[in-house]
Amino acid sequence: MFLKFFIKSVTTSKQRVALKRFKRHILEVFTKKNKTSIDDIKKILIDNLGIKKNDKIIVASSFGNLNADFSPADLIHLLQSIVSEEGCIMMPYYPPINSNEWAKGNCIFDMSKTKSGMGILTNVFARMPDVYMSVHPTKAVCVWGKDAENIVRGHSVSETPFYWDSPYGKFIKGSKSLGLGLKNIPIFHTLEDVLSVDKFYYYYKEKKKLSVIDKCGKRMEVETYIHNSELLSECVSAGDYVASLHCKTYKRLKLGYGILYIIDNNDLFQSVKYEFSIGNTRLKKHENNLLNT
Repeated sequence: MFLKFFIKSVTTSKQRVALKRFKRHILEVFTKKNKTSIDDIKKILIDNLGIKKNDKIIVASSFGNLNADFSPADLIHLLQSIVSEEGCIMMPYYPPINSNEWAKGNCIFDMSKTKSGMGILTNVFARMPDVYMSVHPTKAVCVWGKDAENIVRGHSVSETPFYWDSPYGKFIKGSKSLGLGLKNIPIFHTLEDVLSVDKFYYYYKEKKKLSVIDKCGKRMEVETYIHNSELLSECVSAGDYVASLHCKTYKRLKLGYGILYIIDNNDLFQSVKYEFSIGNTRLKKHENNLLNT
């Protein structure tokens, strides 16, 4: 546990991505795993994880960890076919470096050109027909399906990037979080914002004005709060925190070089609400882990 936090504290987000790719490369060289077929993943999504028609899902992914013999587009089409147009799929579309590094560099988020740091699946998804992207310089989302256009609307003026009036806040009720190849769970930031006594607790105090170029080529300035990277580096990862809660709807299994998980966000909301009420936050869990190391 200590090594994980040490690496995070002394490396940039790009370096950590490179380390993860190197780790996967080593595993690919020294282990022999059968490729995952599209039929394999379909069976797991439907039979094991319970994804079904009309579901609203927010997807975090590390496509390479799936060890797939199919393309990212194949997987997206599969998800769309399962949930149907009456369902909804959301994927976070963050810049290629963490938000604090992005803000410090005064980088410009071009909605048509800036590559997502959330993996190839999100990059492919964003360019597909009928997928809408929210206007935000650090925490944009891409959404397809029922009410997609309404979900992304107004992100540039939401109270925080993840609060009730953000796409994440609008999406959380009646939805599920799905992890494909990793344990990261983006919706957890919404829970921290809406359930903390201070919704700005995990952010730097001052807003940052950053530039966004929309799909029409128009440049605009967006004021937003930026996550406090020093504070978050002292927290247990959201994925580990959620796994420790033992929520009834949380299912997790190994696949390829990573994991798949599913959890009902209403169930997660109630569990985290209780844990926060007794002071059991991600920061507190980190402190406890250090005491037990």
